[in-house]
Amino acid sequence: MLQVTADVFSGRSNPTWVVTNEREVRAVLREVTRDRALVAEAAPPEAGLGFRGLIVESLSDELATNLDLQGSLYLPIGAYAADGRANELAERLVSLIGQAEPTVAAEPDALPLDQSLQDFLLDQITTSARQSVLDEPSLVIPAEAEAELDVEEESFVAATCGIELAQYNPGFWNNNTTIRYNNNCYNYASNKRTNTFAQPGRGAGSMYRAITCPEVTRAALADGLRRRFNCFPAAEAPRYLVALVVAPGPGFVDYHWYRKVREGFWGHKPGGTAARNLDNRGRIIEDPATCDRGPYTQFCGYFYTCRSQRIR
Repeated sequence: MLQVTADVFSGRSNPTWVVTNEREVRAVLREVTRDRALVAEAAPPEAGLGFRGLIVESLSDELATNLDLQGSLYLPIGAYAADGRANELAERLVSLIGQAEPTVAAEPDALPLDQSLQDFLLDQITTSARQSVLDEPSLVIPAEAEAELDVEEESFVAATCGIELAQYNPGFWNNNTTIRYNNNCYNYASNKRTNTFAQPGRGAGSMYRAITCPEVTRAALADGLRRRFNCFPAAEAPRYLVALVVAPGPGFVDYHWYRKVREGFWGHKPGGTAARNLDNRGRIIEDPATCDRGPYTQFCGYFYTCRSQRIR
């Protein structure tokens, strides 16, 4: 048996399925062992938001021994793939979703293993191989971002709020595999390691009911966050400036958070991958509202976290 996880989301749990077709399992793994350049130990450091690759794990010690596959393998896809064969292998594994079984300990927010998920992932493999660039020389600010900024300027033009800016320290999140894999963008933005792949609203017992700007915002506010310029007292320090964006559906429905750091730029952590300060174009993030966010096209606004935030 083979467990496959699509490394695609940032906030919610990634889709995971178990392939039980022994013939397909051995065929795919033989292709991998034939050319180890196709695989890596983890997501490429430059991988950003969107479909990054597949995590492949053998669930049989006999199979792992015969094919010399200890632990898990990472198959980068699209723009991160070594060549087109990696995408072909990824398509083959995704096409087995219809024959697959869910994992025993599937997360509550896991998507059903159905045709819509399969179609979505196959489409993402195709689109991730393309590179999107903005028309130079100016950046295009999303309409949502302009609207959000206008509202804040009009409503809170005289407000001045105290916040804290921590030093950029990606190693804290990246150097330990367990920490990197079990903490997501919400953990990073809140600067609170829980090892629970934290979800907005779960700490307050009021998780989001849909992944939309209003619902994820509501859930985060229930945890204790506030909208920008709705100040926290000094007793709530550290108060971090964070930003929320959403990748709309159908299919690809996810959220993502950023946090401003002392050096002046913004950091983020796409799901269980490494924390970084670069956008999908490989540029330093000066403002989440205007950076390249891949499929996360809806800008939901800026917020403050706080000491008493309930995060789980």
